[in-house]
Amino acid sequence: MARHDFTPADKRLLAERVGFHCSNPSCGVSTIGPSIIPNEKEYVGVAAHIYSASIDNGPRANPSLSEEERSNISNAIHLCNKCSTIIDKNKGTGYSAEVLFGWKSYSEGVAKSRIYIEKPFVLFKTVDFQFLESDYSTALSCTGLNEKNVESCPSSEAIISDITNKLQLANKCIIKGCSGSGKSLLTYQVAYNFYKQGYAVFSIHKELFTNNFTLASPQDNSVLVIDDAQILDPKFFEIILSSAYKSCLILANWNSSTSIDDGFLRNYPFVEISPISQVKMLEKYCLENKDQISETLKLIGLKTNKKDHHDRIDARIFRASRESTPWLFNYSLTEGWNAAKQDLDLLENDQKLSMAVVTVAIFQFATLDNGVSKQTILTALKQFNNDSQWLQKAETVLNKYCVSIEGNIKNKHYEYSRRVLKLFLSQNNSADELEYLLNLIAFILKTDAYLAGHSNLIEFIIFDFRRGKYELNTRGITEEVTLNLLATTITIQDAPAIVTKLNSLIRLNKDVLSLLKKDSSILEKWLLDVCRKTAYQLGNLINTLSNEDNKFLTVSEKHIKVVFNAMINAQIEDRSRFSYLLSRMQFFVDEKCKDYQKNLFETSTFEINVSAFSNDTACYQFSKLIDELAYINSDWVDEQVKNNIEGISELLNKDLMNAYSSLSDLFSHYFGVTAAILGIKLTDSRLKKRAKRLASKLSINSILEAFESLEIVDVQEYGDIMIFLALYDMNKLKEISDKFNYDRLFELYKSDDKLDHYHRALIAILQNADSQNYQDYVAKTIKKYQYIDQLFVALSPDFSLNEIQNGTRYKMDFGGRLECKNELLILAEIMKEDGGISLVKRILEENISEISDAIFDNATNVDKTKSKFSLLVFIHKNLPSIFNEIVKDQENVLVLIEKIRRLIKGKKQEKVFAQFYVFLLKNYSNQHVPQVAEIEKQYPSIIRFDITQYE
Repeated sequence: MARHDFTPADKRLLAERVGFHCSNPSCGVSTIGPSIIPNEKEYVGVAAHIYSASIDNGPRANPSLSEEERSNISNAIHLCNKCSTIIDKNKGTGYSAEVLFGWKSYSEGVAKSRIYIEKPFVLFKTVDFQFLESDYSTALSCTGLNEKNVESCPSSEAIISDITNKLQLANKCIIKGCSGSGKSLLTYQVAYNFYKQGYAVFSIHKELFTNNFTLASPQDNSVLVIDDAQILDPKFFEIILSSAYKSCLILANWNSSTSIDDGFLRNYPFVEISPISQVKMLEKYCLENKDQISETLKLIGLKTNKKDHHDRIDARIFRASRESTPWLFNYSLTEGWNAAKQDLDLLENDQKLSMAVVTVAIFQFATLDNGVSKQTILTALKQFNNDSQWLQKAETVLNKYCVSIEGNIKNKHYEYSRRVLKLFLSQNNSADELEYLLNLIAFILKTDAYLAGHSNLIEFIIFDFRRGKYELNTRGITEEVTLNLLATTITIQDAPAIVTKLNSLIRLNKDVLSLLKKDSSILEKWLLDVCRKTAYQLGNLINTLSNEDNKFLTVSEKHIKVVFNAMINAQIEDRSRFSYLLSRMQFFVDEKCKDYQKNLFETSTFEINVSAFSNDTACYQFSKLIDELAYINSDWVDEQVKNNIEGISELLNKDLMNAYSSLSDLFSHYFGVTAAILGIKLTDSRLKKRAKRLASKLSINSILEAFESLEIVDVQEYGDIMIFLALYDMNKLKEISDKFNYDRLFELYKSDDKLDHYHRALIAILQNADSQNYQDYVAKTIKKYQYIDQLFVALSPDFSLNEIQNGTRYKMDFGGRLECKNELLILAEIMKEDGGISLVKRILEENISEISDAIFDNATNVDKTKSKFSLLVFIHKNLPSIFNEIVKDQENVLVLIEKIRRLIKGKKQEKVFAQFYVFLLKNYSNQHVPQVAEIEKQYPSIIRFDITQYE
């Protein structure tokens, strides 16, 4: 067969255009260099054909090409000799012409960006899932988890399935969560599933992204993994996401703890991790494998003595399960706090070398978890101790205690840095340590190189470094940093972090407002320069100004017009950014401007059509726009809701939970679900009309089917949907209640030893006295948890009373006015039954702990309701002897005496409580008689208390 090759000149030019590097983004080796023979070169470059050199044979053959096209440089790609062989194996399977053209374009772009710049060349690193670990020990080391741990750590099949489905449908998915929530591990677990199906998996070298960046797929059927995507410029990240296609899937994770602006993520398929549900999963896994976990803990020097309750493995797991993230769970399980403190104490006692890891932690905050070079750390440490031997020791500490990722030094985890700083600052720090720390923070805040992380560092100072907050303010550093910011020539389009920084500076020191008040022109200019990257941050800043009750900002019709036009001209997915800013600006406009703004909507052709959005963003964007713009023009918003009822109901009936998750603002705020939870009734008849119409169009089958695939973390949102139906279509809710799969609900909570709040709420919302299916579930729930409370009495009174009479415990609730009122009514009704008096006495005896807590609770708002007082008087009347037990504890009595001193100075009902509590002490306790007598002498009205007038 005819074979058409390239000319020597074209081969040379091809190699020169990529800087004599292999064009494979996963390789990138140099193809030229010195030979072992003096004055000779070694050349391993190959000008490979993209479309086969043969007319109708060979890899990627394309018979339609002419001889000239086949041998033209446009059909050539420069590779090393190894990669040129790989792409032609098996007739080019996995390496289509499209992939190779992408490699060529990418490598030429990178070669251009590398001129005069030293940057790594390899964009992709193969993730081959070799050397997988088989046990949970690495997770317990609390270093970062990655591809090695995909089999040794538990995984949530429901979450993995959700992510996989989104990847397969949209070719891209983002896993979003806070620090330590398990994002990285979950990312690799999903990628591993694709790897087992024959996909090649690659991680991306984030340092290579430039303004000329174009993404090239490493090969067909590949998954590109981006860990900590929040480090990237959003512009580059969006370029990557838009490059995904069926044979090149993009799977990223995003740390919401260290990101400034993640609103744009709503434009793409994403899954938000609930760290609490991940912690529950780990708790279950560790309990099931507690023998193995116990042995691992013993290896690191921890006791798991079964005789000592504190050391028992079950107790350790239980304590760990109270943490908020998986990383904190593991850190607690291994007593990592003690290890961190020991490390700090050891280093502190060794010439204050603790400052090395503290410095790393400060830079980790300032760079949003990205870290800095070792040289930057050592240069900073010279300001603390310039001794060369000390600096050598500090470098050894960095090598031993920290990790290096892509050339940057970090502590082993972002949360570890937070804990290290907290531990360090809780100690009795020396003057030179504090001075160094303050100077380092001041240097960072004055340096634009760390601008993106300034707000993050300031927020840490506000909440966790109060001494630092005081010193920065009193030394004038906050003022200096603010003045520098206000005088900057950097535009907010180029550096939106400036806006966030100013917001944090106001929170750091309210005197910053005085500087702004002198000249607020910069804020007014920022409003005129608003863009998609700054709209949300400006909204937050204006919200802060409003919260501080500062009205010096002048919002004119010009500002309103600029933001309004930016909103209606923005991409559909970006409009909610501007609507948020527009709604915040309402705090600073006069009546004339409000009328002008309202008129803009009425004279504009701007409207919202939920079907104009993609399925991934329709609900969220529509919901946000309605929620924000309702404050500006309620008539216009009502018209938009009216015109979109059909579209909204279609989205909900198609995928209830996914759509509702994004529509939550519409339901919670606009349709009043949150108000209903708070006991507030909405009076807008138009709103009710729209809500009833929407409720009527929701499919009962869709609602019931959605519950079948629900996880525990989704029960709260599912309950909100039921509240919406309770408000606007009670008949539909009753039908759902009767047909509901209560077996599935029971299965979700089968491992709970006490009734979960959202489980309880859902049972209450589904209340249906006419449904045997529902009544059976209430009975089943009572049997499981072995107690009855006022909710169960309300839901199934006859069954509850029968169970109480048969010995099931009745659990009292002193939580608030309504709860106490209900308890009193229930106890009064029980008294009417045969044997009711003895039954009530038994109930009171079983609730001595709850009664005691209600009396000794020292919170400021718990003794203001008449219903609680009446309930306590009822208890005294029917079982006075119970108070002998309650007031015998000396420490509790001391607490009560201090509480009495506070209550006697309060409002009328609080004074009555004080009188009652003194009555209890005088009649049922012989402790602290002098203190009681002193109170009576100081406040004679207490003596006049007569219990009989209340009984």
